Amino acid sequence: MHHGARLYGREGDIAELSRLLHLPEVRLLTVTGPAGVGKSALATVVLATVVPSAADAVVGVDLASTGDPLAAWRKVASGLGMSDAAVPSPDRIGAWIGDRRVFLALDNSDLVAPLLAPGIGALLGLCPRLRVLLTSRSSLNVYAERLFPVAPLPVRPRGRGTGISVAARLFLDRVGAHYRRDVLQGGDLRNISEICEALDGLPLAIEVTARAVGTMGTAELLQALRSGEFPYRSQLLDVPTRHQSVPGALSWGDRALTSDERSLMRRLAVCESSVDLLTVQRLGGFSRMQAAGRLDSLVHKSLLVSAKRADGEPEFRMLAVVRSHYRKQLARSPEESAEARARHMDHYTRFAAVAKSGLCAAERRSRWLDLVLTRLPDIRTAVHGLQAGGAHAEVVRLLLALDDALTVHHLLPEAAVMLERSLAALRAADPQDDGLTPLLADALRTAGRWAMVGGDRERAGELLTRAGELYERAGVPGGSAKAAVFLGELARRAGDLRGAVALAEGAVATLDARREVRGAAAARRLLALALAGLGDAEAEEPLLRALDDLCSLDDPYARALALVDLARVRLLRGRCAAAHGAVREAMELLLLHSGGPSDVVLALETTARAAPDRSDAGRQLVRQVLGAARTLRERHGVPPDGDPVPVSEGEPPADCLSLESALALALSVPSAPEAADESEADAVRPAGLTPRQYQIAELVAEGMTNRQIARTLELSEWTVVNHLRQVMNKLECPSRVHVARVMRQRAG
Repeated sequence: MHHGARLYGREGDIAELSRLLHLPEVRLLTVTGPAGVGKSALATVVLATVVPSAADAVVGVDLASTGDPLAAWRKVASGLGMSDAAVPSPDRIGAWIGDRRVFLALDNSDLVAPLLAPGIGALLGLCPRLRVLLTSRSSLNVYAERLFPVAPLPVRPRGRGTGISVAARLFLDRVGAHYRRDVLQGGDLRNISEICEALDGLPLAIEVTARAVGTMGTAELLQALRSGEFPYRSQLLDVPTRHQSVPGALSWGDRALTSDERSLMRRLAVCESSVDLLTVQRLGGFSRMQAAGRLDSLVHKSLLVSAKRADGEPEFRMLAVVRSHYRKQLARSPEESAEARARHMDHYTRFAAVAKSGLCAAERRSRWLDLVLTRLPDIRTAVHGLQAGGAHAEVVRLLLALDDALTVHHLLPEAAVMLERSLAALRAADPQDDGLTPLLADALRTAGRWAMVGGDRERAGELLTRAGELYERAGVPGGSAKAAVFLGELARRAGDLRGAVALAEGAVATLDARREVRGAAAARRLLALALAGLGDAEAEEPLLRALDDLCSLDDPYARALALVDLARVRLLRGRCAAAHGAVREAMELLLLHSGGPSDVVLALETTARAAPDRSDAGRQLVRQVLGAARTLRERHGVPPDGDPVPVSEGEPPADCLSLESALALALSVPSAPEAADESEADAVRPAGLTPRQYQIAELVAEGMTNRQIARTLELSEWTVVNHLRQVMNKLECPSRVHVARVMRQRAG
């Protein structure tokens, strides 16, 4: 950044830097940050406006042209006005300064900062009134040092109002004067905002790119940036070569890196998203401790910036211009590039395998859903790389492992294209390879389910039928039964309820015999819905059994799906209040543990149909829930599943509606009132117990098991367990035996 230029968005940095420089305990302050972030410009403003009043002498020294300590100390000595006759050293310079109040500003210290650290420490000891300010991408790593990191400019407007970001204002200011009026158009302003985002708000990159406007349009610039090109250079004659482009600044700073650090940066440049310690370990081929040391070094040299995840785990990202710089270096070595990309593909193949188990665990599900979403660009890159290399079996395993996350994030259409391509390649390569047959069958079954979710029932039927045939040929236990569950769901949606019952009953028998709880629960969900459609009075029984069985698994998502289906079955039987209770429980689970768009839409529509409150306010709320369901159905392309739900009714909510806000809205629909007289119940309930908790405590006192209580109250066993846990806490009882004793004493 040119030192005479106006600074944008740095008011807070100037104020904080000024405050620090007035603190007596801060004697060594390093302004640090990525190349091109504006460290020198910020320091120049502060030196001109703040420091002179607090020092007898302000000495600024530019160390950009120095590459060794001797040359650097000569520059410092010259800046202080010392004679060139003597060879400068920190001791001689310290004696020259003595007790004077001197402010020494060492600009562009990147190449020599670590080499100057011992000497600067000695200077501070010799000169009690000396203060030092450095600008450098790397720190000195000495005890007296205080770091002041400078971040890129914000790329989004502050608050919720309209306007343009700080980064966009800088862009507009640097556009050539001949073209300034022409870019103040709506379309150009949108492009400029996206250009600034693509440049990560880095001031030097924004300035240089802005000066290309006129010879190139903003749309063309944006397209070039998205393809990874950063070809623009400043033509200003009074700007140093290293500041005429970000690649120039990075190339200049590369001289301060070791060969190992440059090699690691080239390898990490293949990543599209943030990296963590494990990524560095695998791509670099290091032990965990080696990876930690190298990652720390790159962060301290401002080549990686912090990108902490929501769960608090440390992550780091490479700015887009930095990634482009090191990718170009990597491309010069085909052998190194091939190895880096192979390690990247291996890392994300292993990432998917670990994610599969994490997505099924209640306490880890949300974290893994977020992690898969943030790593999606790298997952895409890994899939394309594996397919280009012919590793289609690995692609299938990766996509199947991420099935749950792909469903929740509404990525099935894109994933289906990838899966179909690898499926076709595997079948064409060796259709008779029995070793691949189970994997092919799993892939066909998954592709069939994805097609069904997308509303292509004919394609789903073909894929699922072929999956069943392959399972039979390979003799995979339970495979045909799992495919039959989805074929049965297709039959149910087509109106063939008896065919659905037959397929579901066969699948239940097979999967029960194999003790496959999740698969058997899915089959029971289908069986219950089909039986309810036929008017069977016992239609709820399969779902109650499924919910009981799922209590043995730490899988809240599977429980939520079963509870939604239980509510649908109860609706078909005319039991609206009981249906509403089940779907509320399901929505609480979906809100806590995340469900896919189709799951949320079905829960919203079921809530609207089961809502017990028919007052004017209640009807208005139901219309809003239906409007939310319709909005989400249209936004995410969720096809109807055949249930008679009045989706055309309702008032659409705000455009920014999310799955979470829609669930929260539906949960505000009031439950049916308790049948018991509340005033009378309050008189007999122990303090703190809700009506439901008191009811469960009474049944415990009667000697009922959790399963019996669940059947009696038409709840899932998991819900009973949670209520009983609260009862024990409130009554300070260590076990259900003590709960029974307390309740009997009160009754007596």
